[in-house]
Amino acid sequence: MTAAARRDFLIEEYGVIDDPRERFQLIVETAAARLPALTGAERTEANLVPGCVSRVWLALRPQGDGTVEVLIESESAALAAVAALFCRVYSGSPPSEILTTEPDFIERLGIDRHLSPTRARGLLRLREMLVERVTALADAGKG
Repeated sequence: MTAAARRDFLIEEYGVIDDPRERFQLIVETAAARLPALTGAERTEANLVPGCVSRVWLALRPQGDGTVEVLIESESAALAAVAALFCRVYSGSPPSEILTTEPDFIERLGIDRHLSPTRARGLLRLREMLVERVTALADAGKG
């Protein structure tokens, strides 16, 4: 399944809940439980996402088949839940899909309406850092 297909499935899965508050609450209650834990070697200063109020770590694990496992951990329950959605969409994708699949599930599910401006900026920085890291991985694979 492509990253775009996983994104669309995610939107369909949570979109059946009409009330945006209930939808966000369900995401917070269930999504982070699916997150794999980062190792101590991955929970480093270098993997901290800058500009986040809570500490958020982003690690990438290149796989032998050319795909990337995306791992994100956060001290904030709300950000951990949204991070889990990022991981569901992007993990198992080649770098090209990660770079071209926008995280528009945030707006389409109304998640952005439940985040403070500082948390929303943190999500933007998370996406930027993901793009930077995946781009570097893809460039390294070309050489």
